[in-house]
Amino acid sequence: MKRNPRKRTVMLIGAIACLIIVFAFVGLFKDRITYSNIFRTFSDKIDFVVNANKLKIPEDALSFSIYDMDNKKYIFYEGGGQLPTIASLAKLFAIDYALTVVKLDDVFEANEETLKLVPAGSSLAYLKPGTYTARQIMQAMLVPSGNDAAYVLAYNIGKKYLGAGHSAKDYVNHFVKNLSSHLVHEGYRKTELFDPSGFSMQASTNLDDINKVTLKLLDHDFVKECIGKSSFTIYTKQGNFTWKNTNEFLDTTSLFYNEHIKGVKTGTMGSSYNLIALYEDNGKNYLITCLASHSNKDRYKAVQAAINTIINKR
Repeated sequence: MKRNPRKRTVMLIGAIACLIIVFAFVGLFKDRITYSNIFRTFSDKIDFVVNANKLKIPEDALSFSIYDMDNKKYIFYEGGGQLPTIASLAKLFAIDYALTVVKLDDVFEANEETLKLVPAGSSLAYLKPGTYTARQIMQAMLVPSGNDAAYVLAYNIGKKYLGAGHSAKDYVNHFVKNLSSHLVHEGYRKTELFDPSGFSMQASTNLDDINKVTLKLLDHDFVKECIGKSSFTIYTKQGNFTWKNTNEFLDTTSLFYNEHIKGVKTGTMGSSYNLIALYEDNGKNYLITCLASHSNKDRYKAVQAAINTIINKR
């Protein structure tokens, strides 16, 4: 039986029309599909895996080191003469100084006057006016990298030495002055700070100083208690505070998650991205420091590349 020519023509026209609609649909939503969250996540995973198999310093960072904590020696060290922007890593030096003049259970006051001094655009622990222990304030500086906590620390220590009757700004400035003296006394000769939180493009450090202060702080249990967790909670009279750690190596939902990373700290200022990572595996301990990477992803790729190409091949 012969097919009806007219019917065949109609079917052909219909098929062509369907194809046109499909191509139009694909063209219309091409960019939206390409840049969807699912596609980007998959693309980022591939990029991270591929590019974390080759360490490319100084392309990945201005300064980079791997310190063997068990044998007390560097196994990789490049860019030691550079002075990158310190950003929030400044809080490590502020805590180092604070530990010489206060006890962990000392009561600190957070008041409105001090909290208003915190620079706009800061990372925050979202502290409320009230009282906290010195330990809690330091942990608020370490986990969410709270600049408000850094100012509360500076206020209370400045007031301890200046006495009553001064402004919050006076107390913070006095703390910074004493912090600068502490840096010299402790031999941090390449570190310069201008506020307690590191919120300054002029503040700088180098590999030797930042590694030295980090290793000192890792001897304190209250530090290790909070830096190795993806989230951490404190309990205060103002209520409970639960903070998400700024270190994405600790986040099981993150592209960068690594079960062997146990802290320590991130720091970001402008386009300079810093990361200090404590790596523990098979009883071996390493401190990996990446200063002045070009992006958030780059600092994690650089550290993972160091683990893959240097530590895991030892």
